Amino acid sequence: MAQTTQRVRWICLCLVFATVQIGGVLAAVTDPDVGPLITDSLDGNMLGLKCTAEKLSDPTADITWHLDGPDGDQVIFAFKIEGDAAIGTLKLTATTSFNVSGTGAVAKDTTYACKVARGAGTLWQAVTTGDPTPRSLRVEPDREQLYYGDTLILACPNYGTQTDPDTLPPDPLTVPSPQIDWQLNFTDTWTGSLPAGASVEDSKLIITNLGDSHVGSYTCRANNTYGTRFAFYPVDNLMDAPPTTALPTTPSSGVAVNNTGAIVGGVIGGIIAAIILGALAFFGYQHYNKSQTARISSQPSQSDEEGKLNSS
Repeated sequence: MAQTTQRVRWICLCLVFATVQIGGVLAAVTDPDVGPLITDSLDGNMLGLKCTAEKLSDPTADITWHLDGPDGDQVIFAFKIEGDAAIGTLKLTATTSFNVSGTGAVAKDTTYACKVARGAGTLWQAVTTGDPTPRSLRVEPDREQLYYGDTLILACPNYGTQTDPDTLPPDPLTVPSPQIDWQLNFTDTWTGSLPAGASVEDSKLIITNLGDSHVGSYTCRANNTYGTRFAFYPVDNLMDAPPTTALPTTPSSGVAVNNTGAIVGGVIGGIIAAIILGALAFFGYQHYNKSQTARISSQPSQSDEEGKLNSS
């Protein structure tokens, strides 16, 4: 069934990356140079796919949904346009939905492609129904060595499988977006147990103040309508963090000041001042003693005075 769309043409200034979300939780990210933004939402058995193309431009293009790649049969979708092309902002959205479980469900490994056609060519992105595929866990920020006291963040990205590299973009997203759970050390019975200091936020595992109690293999469990998959990340060989050197402070003039030199100079100056004051006090005391001695020696003694009185 044909869907009427508004045609808009633009000069594309940038490509957006594809991200699938469910309930605001990041589930997957693909190549940033592939095409439009696709989000999904699950309401019971009905999976909704929303494709958004947001560009800076003016004039007309088509946005459509297709089966089996961008050149496949067009599927029913709802079209919406937002923004004002006259002032250079334009957003096109196309939403389609289908049943993913129960009677009449879409078969596994069905590909849906969102295509945005414009004068200079086309941009498109695809998703595939099927098992979640957490290809590998990702450390944020990426690093090779873990240290005691670190804050470790593990993400469990969901990727699709590459079925036809000639007609599909790399890593089409797998839908429905999976539910992500975490556990320390895999067990046959899922317990979801995590050590103290570990928590899950927006599907990411966050471990604060990394220590020996956190050593082990962390398991990400990704689950959706079609199945469950696991990915693992080992935490071991923790090391003491290398010592850090304090940076010199920079005053408002922009000139760096070496605080260590200032402190040492102040201490030495204080010592020298104390020595000078001590010397002045010593010499002052010596001068006072000498003047007192001279004054006493110049006065007549009591015996001399008595002799003078007797002779008179």
